[in-house]
Amino acid sequence: MDTTPSSRGVCAPYLALKHATGADHPVFFSLSEKKAAIAIDVTGELKNNNCWATPQGWVLVRDGAASSTYLLDPHNHHTRIQLPHLPENNLPPVCTCLLSGYPDPANPKGCLVLLIEPDNPIIRYCRRIGGEWVKHEYDIGTLDLLEGGSEKLVICSVAACNGKFYFNGGFDELGVLEFTPAAAPVFRSVAIRDAMEQPFGCQKEFLVESGQELFMVSLLSASDLNVVGQVLVHRMDFLKREWCEVGDIGGRAFLLSPWYFGASRSAEECGLEPNCVYMAYAGTKRLMVFNVKEGTTKMLDLDGAPVSQQALCMLPTNP
Repeated sequence: MDTTPSSRGVCAPYLALKHATGADHPVFFSLSEKKAAIAIDVTGELKNNNCWATPQGWVLVRDGAASSTYLLDPHNHHTRIQLPHLPENNLPPVCTCLLSGYPDPANPKGCLVLLIEPDNPIIRYCRRIGGEWVKHEYDIGTLDLLEGGSEKLVICSVAACNGKFYFNGGFDELGVLEFTPAAAPVFRSVAIRDAMEQPFGCQKEFLVESGQELFMVSLLSASDLNVVGQVLVHRMDFLKREWCEVGDIGGRAFLLSPWYFGASRSAEECGLEPNCVYMAYAGTKRLMVFNVKEGTTKMLDLDGAPVSQQALCMLPTNP
């Protein structure tokens, strides 16, 4: 493990625009400055298909040529945490990657690394840094298809909060994934008391951990999720097992990455607007900013950003 100290000052969040035309590496775009960034990934080790960012800021990097896998601080390439190598090639580039907490580079052994496939009921995890990767196929039920038949349900939205992983948040149920020291992963669900009626139309939920609390951001649309008509933000009250709608998010900024995760950072320290939800649309080069306190939405053009297939949030590694 390279324990070279990094500057623990807060760095601005970036979008890593993956699979941009003619680019083998992500193109980095500053959210606060709204312009392309030059000084990120100066070593060129982040490629379109070998890196998965986490809500905690660290980026999981798999270097197949060097048979090396590690967590990288994207704002300081000298700071990394070595992991057992992921032996499998051709892992989906849109896997969701999470950590059980914010690891200390000098003593990261208590941190669990979780990698979730998007289309198959498969997770890979490293229970303790220094242990081996384990591949696990899970079963959380099936979905009946309109044309007949069924398919296995998979983990979609997911967040780590207080040592547990919460997934597939909805207004009536919430999935929970727990890891014990020796046993296999445990999947269960929690029924929401006084469940709210599902909003009309299309919707997509993101689970976000912020200040050791769990939030659910719902993007609502009449027919097309690329045209958001309403944004709802709820906080989970675990004692009552209820989702409570909130009017502010404590001056934080929530950053949503389609296909990946939702994350929370101090808006003031990152140069973003407080109490706002940010959602990037890579294909149209636009950024949605929803103000939770005022209930207003605006769309910003990402001028200078290339059109790409995915927008991955690269965040500071401190909460």
